Amino acid sequence: MTREDFDNLSQDLLGRPVTAAEFQALLQAATALRLTPGSPVATLLILFQALRTEVAAATATRVGNAEALASRRRRGRIRGWITGAILGFCCGGLGWTFATLQTVVRDRQALNWALTEEGMRARRMSDSGLLKTLDDCSIPGWTMRGDVCAPGLDPATGSIRGIRTRSAQ
Repeated sequence: MTREDFDNLSQDLLGRPVTAAEFQALLQAATALRLTPGSPVATLLILFQALRTEVAAATATRVGNAEALASRRRRGRIRGWITGAILGFCCGGLGWTFATLQTVVRDRQALNWALTEEGMRARRMSDSGLLKTLDDCSIPGWTMRGDVCAPGLDPATGSIRGIRTRSAQ
């Protein structure tokens, strides 16, 4: 059988001529079986070859779609990792900035208090050592009552000792 015989039969059966790959497979089969152009086996071979071609095309499409889907998933995962890294970096930076701002606010509040009259008085008491003495409750005659350092009788003089909180003027 010739290419023209296969094309004519294929045109009648499938509405299209055979492809080059189909023709090669059909030619081998027709030669092996010694088919004639009007043989019903030739008709079956053309239908079989067309079915194989369509199955191969469908499989190639499915494999191509699967590869495209896998590629999209890989790209999606990469984008996800990049987005996560960027968000993590930004959130970490925002957290650090927020913590720094809170520290600045607390430092500013402490500075503002230290510049008030009460803050300056506390500084003078601290510089003279009085705040440490009160915190340790180490003034002669003073004792801890619970968590309060309270005055008592001075063992040396028998009187209650006071604390100077203002400088002599």
